Amino acid sequence: MRGKKTTGVVLFGVGAVILILAIVADPIRIGGSPGFGWKQILGALVGAVLTVVGLAVGYKK
Repeated sequence: MRGKKTTGVVLFGVGAVILILAIVADPIRIGGSPGFGWKQILGALVGAVLTVVGLAVGYKK
């Protein structure tokens, strides 16, 4: 059972990092153009999904 919890934590962490980077891409100057572009939207969605899946896997009994 410990393997699932570790997998959940890793998925949560990776998802959170992707989500945060997608949201703050423009202020930290890694965004391609001003405004919230399609790449940032895609990154935010992928990050959010990974975060939720990580939580679900981590807390699943």
